[in-house]
Amino acid sequence: MRVESQQLGTLEIPEESIVTFPLGIPSFPDALHFCLLEVRAGSRYRLLQCTDRPDLAFVVIDPLLVDPAYPLDDVRGAAADLGLKPDEPLAVAVIVTVPRPPGRPTANLLAPIAMGLRSRIGAQVVLHDSPYRVRHAL
Repeated sequence: MRVESQQLGTLEIPEESIVTFPLGIPSFPDALHFCLLEVRAGSRYRLLQCTDRPDLAFVVIDPLLVDPAYPLDDVRGAAADLGLKPDEPLAVAVIVTVPRPPGRPTANLLAPIAMGLRSRIGAQVVLHDSPYRVRHAL
């Protein structure tokens, strides 16, 4: 599939790399298909690029790089409604907000993105009753 990313230009994305978000992402209900892209080799940041809307992409990071004790089991529990099998491998990312300088980037640890690696189904979930915030300083 050919994707026109505003950030990375024209890309060829294998169909098996597309993750479907049946409910979209909050505030973007028409954005249903995404792929996770490497921004540059060795970077800890990735780009969650919408394949339905080339203008929509989120900078994301592995939450374990922000907090090594991040509760991945809680994310799996919150994502149970996706229909993921308990043994399905799960990729988890959190959205990073990158403000204009002199602002500092923050990560949304309260609402991670869960993606089933076999089913290719994903959703942004909320970790209710957690100590995490929407704007965790990086």
